[in-house]
Amino acid sequence: MDQSEVVDRLREELDIPFFNGTIKEREYTEVEYQKIKADLIQYFDDYVRNVEN
Repeated sequence: MDQSEVVDRLREELDIPFFNGTIKEREYTEVEYQKIKADLIQYFDDYVRNVEN
């Protein structure tokens, strides 16, 4: 999948309709996509939720 497909899929799966992450313009495998998604979730847990609490 390409860059726009990755961003669109992240928006849909993570329910973040206005997500506008910057990733390199290239083809991504499913494994790479899952890593990007896991990293984004980890970032949210580490930095965003800690601010809320």
